[in-house]
Amino acid sequence: MLLALIVGGANANAYAGDPQLPPADPFEFDPDFQWFEPIYGADMLDMKPAKRAHTGWYATYDRLALYGKRPDSVNKLGDENKLDKGAGHRYDLGYMDPDGEAGYLFSYTDYEVGAFDGFRIDRINRLNDENLDGEPTFALGATRFGLPVFPEDGNVFGFSRRFYDVGQFNNMDLDSYEFMKTWRMEPYHYGGILEPMLGVRFLRAQDMSLSRTYGRTREVGSDVPTVNDAYFEDLLENTDAIERLTDRVSEVDNELYTVQFGFRYFKFQNRFRYSAEFRGFTGLNLQCLRQQQAITTTTYDGFDIGSDVTQNLVTKDIATYHTNEEFFIGYEVRAEMSYQLTKMFHVRCGVELIDLALGLWRNDRSLGFREQGDYVDSGENREQSFLAVGGTFGIEMNR
Repeated sequence: MLLALIVGGANANAYAGDPQLPPADPFEFDPDFQWFEPIYGADMLDMKPAKRAHTGWYATYDRLALYGKRPDSVNKLGDENKLDKGAGHRYDLGYMDPDGEAGYLFSYTDYEVGAFDGFRIDRINRLNDENLDGEPTFALGATRFGLPVFPEDGNVFGFSRRFYDVGQFNNMDLDSYEFMKTWRMEPYHYGGILEPMLGVRFLRAQDMSLSRTYGRTREVGSDVPTVNDAYFEDLLENTDAIERLTDRVSEVDNELYTVQFGFRYFKFQNRFRYSAEFRGFTGLNLQCLRQQQAITTTTYDGFDIGSDVTQNLVTKDIATYHTNEEFFIGYEVRAEMSYQLTKMFHVRCGVELIDLALGLWRNDRSLGFREQGDYVDSGENREQSFLAVGGTFGIEMNR
């Protein structure tokens, strides 16, 4: 129904004599669908740069292999300039009118980078042998692969043993949505073409930090790990085999509403096309910090392999929130080279830099938590930056 309305409206305006609207046919870019038609050197030599530049609908996909920067810290942990390996995807969908003067572009980017500084430690019962046999205590039955009713009592799925990863986890998840109006200028003397662009961009940058600590009794008669709750002290005072995992989670959600401007410059040379892009964006960052602490206490009937879990107790603090607003500035730079395979398809590779330069709230691992679970915050954390740099590889259709 929506397509019918668009086609009908476009036809009506076309009959009214409005030459600026795109044609009603959404597949105007290639009515014969000859996407894989070979292209020869002679065809490109006889074609002017303005004719080689695309018109109609186009789409691209890129795989991102970028290294992301860790947050700064007030107490200077020393890893502020360390880059961690991340990965992501970028999708572009756009339209350039048949006259090659103006068009539209929508772009979506999904990128994630994380790091773990810590180690793996075995739990008191480092192996649930009944789980390996497919007949654990409180089994779900023969039709459920011999899994236990309580998954936390079994081995870690895929490892066939029981352990915790403890230490410091950091993760940045970046999503970007762009919508822009583009214009195509006349080719320069040596065939280069400039495309200015103007539009809006929404970004969501979620910075997460997880601190995990572990404590346990080592042998019969050892001291119980620190317990600050009288209820647990009474409950566990007669149990020797006890372990405790403490998770402290801090999540910062940055929602950035920005206006964006930039340009794209490209030039053809035989089957190759070289391009460079710059995009600058600025606006308002709505920030929200969420923090919560969870403690998992597990008791066993002994210290030997195969000892059964007698109790698994989890307590969580009430989550706390803090909000803030900041002025934000960022930019993105790309340089790419593509190779034309067929009439419609190119493969390409390049380098990219994304700099969320000012006004980003990130977690400071050096500050940690107070004893009551309240976050220790510094105003410097709310005006940090995030940098990602690396390579890209992708494919494009009619770009």
